[in-house]
Amino acid sequence: MDHRYRKFLAVAETGSFSAAARQLHVTQPAVTIAVASLELTLGVKLYVRRRAPIELTTEGMVVAETARNIAREVQKMRTSLSFEAPPQQRQIGLIDSIAHLLYSSPTERSLLTDVEVMVDNSGRILRDLAAGTIEFGVITGQLRSLGSEIMVHKLHDEEFVFVATPEHAIHTVVKRIDDWLAINKDSTSYQHFTRLFLKKGLSVTPVFYSASMELLRDMALTGKGTALLPRHIIQASLDEGRLQIVETKPLYRPIWAITRRRDASPVASTFAAQISNMLADTAR
Repeated sequence: MDHRYRKFLAVAETGSFSAAARQLHVTQPAVTIAVASLELTLGVKLYVRRRAPIELTTEGMVVAETARNIAREVQKMRTSLSFEAPPQQRQIGLIDSIAHLLYSSPTERSLLTDVEVMVDNSGRILRDLAAGTIEFGVITGQLRSLGSEIMVHKLHDEEFVFVATPEHAIHTVVKRIDDWLAINKDSTSYQHFTRLFLKKGLSVTPVFYSASMELLRDMALTGKGTALLPRHIIQASLDEGRLQIVETKPLYRPIWAITRRRDASPVASTFAAQISNMLADTAR
């Protein structure tokens, strides 16, 4: 059974993405991405936005019932055959912006359909890789020695830009930003960028912190401050004229592919190559 149907069925039965994530022992972003991918594949909306608990659309009820029937039939088959549970799908860990990059590309999101995607921060992805719960990860940060068992491959840097609404954007290259809608203060990315600001001679004052890049983008769209985000996440808002770049010296975040030597596989190589190419394509 496609893991996306399993995740959607958990959402339908528990009434929330967070409860479904707890039931399946995965992260909430992994459930969110799986359901969004399923909606794109089927071409329908499966649930009503901004409703709690989750309310399924008519199409969502059809999909949930079908998934429920499939799950019952598969279980009956395994019972009658004394069938052992199949091995788990390949599991990979992605930081949220890279998951967004893969998922948002019509040509590349198929890479996510046959794997279990764990969306998390770099530290936990490293921990899960070392523990063997994932076989491939994409992280950021300035890497220290990870030991002889872990292979590290540098991918293309990820371009970040400061953005604000047109009425709040400054139209010259700036050296000071007093309303930064910042990434989570404890994150690897926050530490990376605060060091980079010093190196670039930028004075940046945080006024808000969040682990959600989508929330930071939405706050910038409503004029709450200036957000620093990957270009690919806010490109549509730039094209529509809803956000404008606040010009500074160039800002990039290093992106690394990691895998354990004994788990190295063509799947990991394919992901690494595609992500590197996509990051290169988004750079301006």
